[in-house]
Amino acid sequence: MAKSSFSPGTGFGEELSPGLRVGGATFILKRLLGRGENSEVWLAQDVKAGREVALKFLPAALLSDANVVERFKQEAQRTCLLVHPHIAATYEFVRNYSSAAIVSEYVEGWSLATFKIDKPQQRYRVEEIEWWIRQLGAALDFAHHEFGIVHRDLKPANLLVNAQDELKVTDFGIAASVRSESARRGLAGSGGLGFLSPQQVMGAEPSKLDDIYSFGATIFDLLTSTPPFYKGEVIAQICGLKAPGMKQRLQELGIADDSISPVWEDTVAACLAKNPADRPQSVKEVLQLLERSEVPKLAAPQAAAQAETVAAGTDIESPEEIVAVEADETFADAENPFDVEFEPDTPVSSSVKKPVQVIAVAAVVILILAASLAGMKWKAATSGGAGSAATAQSGRPGALDKSFDPGTGANGEIRALVIQPDGKILIGGRFTSFNDAPVKILTRLAGDGKLDATFKPDVKGSIGAVTVQADGRILVGGERMQAGHPRRRVVRLNENGTLDKSFGFHVNYNGEIRTFLAQPDGKILVGGSFSMILDQRQGGVVRLNADGTLDRSFALNGGTAGTVWALAIQPDGRILAGGGFDQFNGAKAGHIVRLNPNGSLDSSFNVETDGKEIFAMTVQGDGKILIAGDFQKLNGLLRPRLVRLNADGSVDSGFYSGLNPNGEIRTMALQPDGKILIGGGFSSLQGENCCRVARLNPDGNLDKKFNVGLGASYLVWRVALQPDGKIMVGGEFENFDGVRCGGVARLQN
Repeated sequence: MAKSSFSPGTGFGEELSPGLRVGGATFILKRLLGRGENSEVWLAQDVKAGREVALKFLPAALLSDANVVERFKQEAQRTCLLVHPHIAATYEFVRNYSSAAIVSEYVEGWSLATFKIDKPQQRYRVEEIEWWIRQLGAALDFAHHEFGIVHRDLKPANLLVNAQDELKVTDFGIAASVRSESARRGLAGSGGLGFLSPQQVMGAEPSKLDDIYSFGATIFDLLTSTPPFYKGEVIAQICGLKAPGMKQRLQELGIADDSISPVWEDTVAACLAKNPADRPQSVKEVLQLLERSEVPKLAAPQAAAQAETVAAGTDIESPEEIVAVEADETFADAENPFDVEFEPDTPVSSSVKKPVQVIAVAAVVILILAASLAGMKWKAATSGGAGSAATAQSGRPGALDKSFDPGTGANGEIRALVIQPDGKILIGGRFTSFNDAPVKILTRLAGDGKLDATFKPDVKGSIGAVTVQADGRILVGGERMQAGHPRRRVVRLNENGTLDKSFGFHVNYNGEIRTFLAQPDGKILVGGSFSMILDQRQGGVVRLNADGTLDRSFALNGGTAGTVWALAIQPDGRILAGGGFDQFNGAKAGHIVRLNPNGSLDSSFNVETDGKEIFAMTVQGDGKILIAGDFQKLNGLLRPRLVRLNADGSVDSGFYSGLNPNGEIRTMALQPDGKILIGGGFSSLQGENCCRVARLNPDGNLDKKFNVGLGASYLVWRVALQPDGKIMVGGEFENFDGVRCGGVARLQN
């Protein structure tokens, strides 16, 4: 292969060629993989790690500025946290006297942009890309919600597909940073411009809503062969013109195709909205929109408007509340676009859920429909949720407990939920208000669901884990927990929420905290997505002394290469850690390991999943171990998303294996009678409708006496058992059994 050469001012330092050693002689260049305006990518052999890697070299013109290089280095280190099956891993940033490069996973495959060249008309059909779009959505959602990392340069050229048809997203943040800095110095062109949002091309601070726009533009390009705007004054068009429809573009190009459904057309159009507030507000919402069976007809908002007109002449105290459709909720639930709480078996419900068939008496039907909806909304608002499916069976196991009333609840995710000994409930996550009161990320509720005004914590960022110690003090973990101390991430609060300054101050983490586990001796196990502790490499799990200082008797040999979501202790003191990692202390690990009490690896415990994550674990009183997550197999046996192990790690064959959840299990809790509460993203178990919360018998079979009705409208992160047996549920859902509750609900038992 010939040596690489570049135009003046944009070179990559030393002349690159096969066989050259770079990065302190650690990497041997093998061949050029690709070249862009701002970077060049080489396949290289990592001598130390014994693997092939991809090296993305930065333009030499940028290397003279130490601040710029340090920013690239920090950006690369941050993307190292993105350990996900559909994200190409970033390993490190290397620099020598004349070059700098980002070391990444080498994906043996081709980009969707390259594959497209050989396609008829240089485009895909919907059925060809559905699988990849789901994988892309999972990767983006992980980066956005787990780490707050925005891609900023999403396009088909950055989406690689390997031989197993698995998609890998590359260049998280890095390419955009290089392009931006190069453009500032007059070194770069406009590559990838057609996929950027109006806000990005105008230089605004990037956000996840820019990725939503690029997600839509990427789908547009894959299905039509061009991005929405691709010729002429592209910047002016991006900022000033409404994007054309995909079918319109195909007609312009003379391509006959009727495979693009109205659902895909409508979803992509929503992503391409000029105003970020008009776009879907999360990747999950985009995926939900794509899963709709049809786009609600225009009659729906017209009916809502008619309902408000009718309500204005009625004796209702707050007519503005009636069948209101908030902009950010429009069509978020295709089954119930009005967000109206329906009585079971009410004919009006089915008439709203199906497209209104306009016949000769359409006007009369709409007026009747509007009046009925108004009445139901008023009834639900004045009876504490009496319009839900729970009304007729309010005392059944799994029904909403009406004595618990959180009002509108949290305006964001609830990821941590803990019940204090006095019955008060701690909730933490990513919210900025609760029942319209301005409280951020952590608050405490009384037993009736009302805010505890005496609890005023001063924590920042987002929360992933909360636990209450025996003395009543509260451990809180997450991301950026205290202003001025961005790497602290674990704090302890007094019972009233004030900061406990006696708790160790100097243990720094470079990633988020996901879970705590207090040992009987008062020491604290911490799990999460960090890979460094006190500037020492230690991933996923660490132990603190009771005063918060680092327990150096706990082995620090590298830890996990990925997130630890769950921790558990066996009766003999050995520690179980499960999550999204495939390595521990540099050796292969199947997403779960067992550690000796001193933190060393217990090599007698040989358990592995099929490469999917473990989210929850608990040890039963008899020593058996329940494990739940998103896996399908464990130790080669089909055990979809839930399995029970004997104490030695062997699979308990007596535990039912046919539950077949159709979504991940995120959380578990054991009842005193041995029954098992589970929550997550599933909507069915054993072929039965079980919307994200269910109870199992001790043998693993579904307990059909436990009925949550319509259940949670979205993901459940936590289930917890109160001393009186009632069940607390927290998560990302807006409604439970049709009643609005903002991510927190209490169920009968």
